[in-house]
Amino acid sequence: MLKQRVLQNLEKFIAIESVSTDKKRAPEIKKAVEFIKEQLEKSGFKVDIYSNKNSHPLIIAKKFFNEKNQTLGFYAHYDVQPEDPVNLWNTYPFKLVKKNGKFFGRGVADDKGHLIILIEAIKELIEENKILKNNIVFVFEGEEEVGSANFEELIKKDKDLKKVGVFYVVDMGVRDKKTPELFYGLRGICEFELKVKVADYDMHSGVYGNLVYNPVQVIANLLTKIKKDKLRINIPLFYKDVIKPTKKELSELKRLGPYEAKIYPSFDVNGIIAGFTQEGVKTIIPSEATVKFSIRLVPNQKYKKIEKLVVDFIKKNLPKEVKYELKTFYGSNPFYTSLDNPYVEKTKKLLEQVFEKKTALNRSGGSVPAAEIISRVLKKPVILLGFILPDANLHAPNENFDEEMFWKGYGVIKLIMSNI
Repeated sequence: MLKQRVLQNLEKFIAIESVSTDKKRAPEIKKAVEFIKEQLEKSGFKVDIYSNKNSHPLIIAKKFFNEKNQTLGFYAHYDVQPEDPVNLWNTYPFKLVKKNGKFFGRGVADDKGHLIILIEAIKELIEENKILKNNIVFVFEGEEEVGSANFEELIKKDKDLKKVGVFYVVDMGVRDKKTPELFYGLRGICEFELKVKVADYDMHSGVYGNLVYNPVQVIANLLTKIKKDKLRINIPLFYKDVIKPTKKELSELKRLGPYEAKIYPSFDVNGIIAGFTQEGVKTIIPSEATVKFSIRLVPNQKYKKIEKLVVDFIKKNLPKEVKYELKTFYGSNPFYTSLDNPYVEKTKKLLEQVFEKKTALNRSGGSVPAAEIISRVLKKPVILLGFILPDANLHAPNENFDEEMFWKGYGVIKLIMSNI
């Protein structure tokens, strides 16, 4: 009966198309907020909704069983990625489907499955015990998939967050079904779009070849200057603030498998757009070309500082004869936390109680902006965990959450809420 209720609510939640990048689906965002609010108020939570004129709502819900006891905070996000390309899905994206031991649906892994686990775990504990020794605070964001631009401003509006002793950011995964993991580091990110223009119209390549700059070649040359090999980014002062991992940490990360994506910055080209046709060759020099790229950052780099270094480098290294337009998008700082706080050891033991195997301590190559913001603004220890598998297809068609891992995660969260 309990499992049936949990899955019914997960199904209802997945059906809400809370795509934060799509302005047309703003009513779906509102619907997601109302769904969460209703679920928590049924369990006696005080639910506050914070927003500004530019933001999707931030939900902060609290239940204080005893003001003298410690307070645990839990973060997850209710917004999801777009479902494109729809034709590559084997099931309808916004319908929860159970198949081959997995739950399929947009957002089921990132991060609606975890959010439902949090809500349903506290429901069951309240029903079982009526009074818990830990006070519980939920922070549910609606802008994680668009960079958490308003998160820092909005969490400052709630003074009760200062009462939280530790925050669990539940938006991660594990390497396999047998190995529990805690994460203590994330990479940051900054994103760019560069448009290079050489003329007002496309030009005949036979007539103008060798006479004018080709914007595609200009971009290619620039990208090569930024990064020539697998790892090294050649922008001056780029590595100045990077914290190198200790020998002990590096040894542990190597033992866990490929580690380059966790400890090194990366430069990633997302696509170049120019005057191409669907078939054959178009013998032109395009009037303009556009490239989108992103840079992943590592501790202790700051995205605003890196953003300026990139802007200055591009300005210096483009030919003076071409016109260009450079856009910068959202960014987030990397996250890194000490493993010395007592909550790490306590959480490790609870994970091992469920998984019956030693907990791995790891860093992730991905980004969760809220982790760094919570740590810096609220000055609280942050522990990152989650229960999706590597084949969860995050941000891709056929996103899924392994059924066994879903229920293992449910068990772990119940233990944390009631035993930390």
